[in-house]
Amino acid sequence: MEKLQDWKQVPLRSVARKEFSNNCFSLMERKIILVEPEIPENTGFIARLSANFGYDIRIVNPDFNLAEARKTASSAQDKLREARIFDSVKEAVKDLDYMVGTKPGRGVSAKEFQPSDETSLMIGRESSGLTDEELELCETVLHIDTGKYSSINQSHASAILMHCFHSPDQKESVREGQKRALKDRLPGKVFSAVLASNPSPDQVDSMLGELNKN
Repeated sequence: MEKLQDWKQVPLRSVARKEFSNNCFSLMERKIILVEPEIPENTGFIARLSANFGYDIRIVNPDFNLAEARKTASSAQDKLREARIFDSVKEAVKDLDYMVGTKPGRGVSAKEFQPSDETSLMIGRESSGLTDEELELCETVLHIDTGKYSSINQSHASAILMHCFHSPDQKESVREGQKRALKDRLPGKVFSAVLASNPSPDQVDSMLGELNKN
C-alpha cells in the first residue's frame, strides 16, 4: 500500500475498494501505523490511545525495544504485545484500504475530514515526520490546526486525530463509489477542490445528477 499525501495534490488511487460504510463510529478495522518511532514513551501512550479508540498498532522499524514502552502503556500492555512489526512502510500498509497521513501546513484540516470505518492512520517519526515518498502511499494528507508553532508531539497528534475520527457529530461520509464517479467526470484540480469542500453524500448525488445532464 502507500503513504499519506496531500489530497489536494495526490489523486485517490484507482484500485477497486469496498464502499465506505455509512457508520462512522465503528473502529474495528482501523489501524495506526507508527513509522520508525524514536521515543518509547510516545509509543506507550499511543498504545493506551489505541485501546481507548479501538485501533490495532503496526510499527515500522522501531528505534527501541518495545519493552521500553510498557511503563506509559499502563493497562494497554496487550496492545504492545499484539503490535505487528514491519521492515518497510509499503509492507505495513499493503493490505489496508485507505491511508491518512499528516504533514504541517499540507492537506485539509483534520477536523474537516470525514473518515470511513476503513480509514487508517500513518504517524511519522518524532524528529522528522513522514517523508514525501511515504506520503505518496496515502490517499489523503491532513494537518492539525495549531498556532504559529506547527510541530506537535507524536502521541498528542495521535490523540487529536483519533478523537476527531471518533467524534459522534460527524456527518455521513461521501462514499467511495461517489468519489470514483466524480473523479471520472471532473478535472483533477476541480475534483480535489470538491472533496476539500467536504460535501455530504446527498450533495454529491446532486452534483452527479447535474453532471450527467451534460
